[in-house]
Amino acid sequence: MTASRSDIAKPGEKWPWSIVPTRAFSDPNLKMPDLRVLGALCTFVNRAGVCWPALETVGDIVGGLSVKNVYDAVQRLKRAKYVRQLRPKDYQLTKKGWKTNRYQVLWVGDEPLPTFEEVKVAEGLRLALDPPEVSEEIGGPGDSQPLAHTLACAYSAAVNRALGQVRLAENEGGAARVLAAQGRTVDDVTAATLETCRDALARRAGVPSLADVARAKGWA
Repeated sequence: MTASRSDIAKPGEKWPWSIVPTRAFSDPNLKMPDLRVLGALCTFVNRAGVCWPALETVGDIVGGLSVKNVYDAVQRLKRAKYVRQLRPKDYQLTKKGWKTNRYQVLWVGDEPLPTFEEVKVAEGLRLALDPPEVSEEIGGPGDSQPLAHTLACAYSAAVNRALGQVRLAENEGGAARVLAAQGRTVDDVTAATLETCRDALARRAGVPSLADVARAKGWA
């Protein structure tokens, strides 16, 4: 039986494929842990090779490698020009650094740096369990902005799992703030988004926005 997109992309599960640079398989200088870590990183890449996984996530994918072992493998991949670590100052809009690492997998070895948009689009390919990005410009304790951003990220991740499409969390801020004010949770938004996306897929409709998801659930 052939699996549908909704069958192979459920909350908490990893994508069942990885796009790895072909040249890595014939490189005698790559150690097996390095090749495995490279494959894990490639589980999250977009077309520009950008990925945002936490080191803990990579270690889990390759079978329980420690964060230190994953870190060492990434350093070797960087020296071998299979991975480029992106610097926060080149893309960050605020003074704070990133909470999760940004990498660019190099298919050939001399790819140009990704654009700001290519880095942001890769956000939707992270696991929902990875730390969400929170801007330093949000309000203090009790403000709904941190929750709103987390809900927008949960929506973005769910769309990617259900439809294989990328929706930027930052474009869903208005609907996310409404849902945060209602006290909706990440689990609420994830489940509702998956359900709405599957319904849209069955009807051959377009990708639903977070506002569409809220309307479908009677939250708006």
